[in-house]
Amino acid sequence: MKALLITLPIFTSMLEGIFIKRYNSRHEKGGSLFIAFVSVFAMLFFILTDQNGLVFPNKIIVYGSIAGILYCVASYMTYVALAIGSFAMSMLIISYDLVLTVGYGLIFLKEPASAVTYTGLFIAFVSLFLVNAPDKSKKIKFSLKWLASIVCATVASGLFTVLTKMQQADFNNAYTNEFMIICMGLSATVLTFGSIIKAPRESLYFLRHGLGWAVSAGASNGATNFLSLALLNVMPISIATPTKAAVKIIASFIWAYLIYKERYSKKQLLGVGLGVVAIVLLNI
Repeated sequence: MKALLITLPIFTSMLEGIFIKRYNSRHEKGGSLFIAFVSVFAMLFFILTDQNGLVFPNKIIVYGSIAGILYCVASYMTYVALAIGSFAMSMLIISYDLVLTVGYGLIFLKEPASAVTYTGLFIAFVSLFLVNAPDKSKKIKFSLKWLASIVCATVASGLFTVLTKMQQADFNNAYTNEFMIICMGLSATVLTFGSIIKAPRESLYFLRHGLGWAVSAGASNGATNFLSLALLNVMPISIATPTKAAVKIIASFIWAYLIYKERYSKKQLLGVGLGVVAIVLLNI
């Protein structure tokens, strides 16, 4: 069961990435509204999958609202960082959002950890670096705007996962769907209004050309979050997040090799191999 909860959200996350990439490669307009509609259809996923009747206690509204702001910041700042800076460096820094989740699990939740666990964590961090580190032969774009956006995206992403775990513990996982509905709904609202005010013409362009891609990406996003929440409910957060990161490295490598015919450098292959070692050590 745990193996499925680790691998399935990675698969759905990769599907979301494919849909987003396809839209961006064909239509380079309306990106902000596209992200907003992904949140809308992810929200609909949680509405349709609810089986116990939706109830919104005041406290879950607070949790969901804060999470929605964090999710909105993480999504938009990631979009900005990727648009103006190095893709590889941006993804490398964002991947280290698990520093916050691992720290939260070990320090505040007092999750058990042995020397083997800490070794696995260290190897997972090294693996992420080797796979995502930019090519030294390529000049990296750097600006204060990129630095600010990538830091905001990384911190917001990590805090979002921490807050998700906090509300699960507080409510014994009773209001998962309600939490995500509020979160995605608020994120969609903020991004939609921001997009309409900032770029109304691009927003109209998206409505004509991007709804189909947004539906597909939103459904994939909803499934990813649903499965990730289930994983956090059965596995310590300090183990779940680095394990998912390591598995994602391996899955992405296989996907890129078989589908896109991409070839990895020796350094990246070493990173993939270390990812396998990290998974084993983290789950002993």
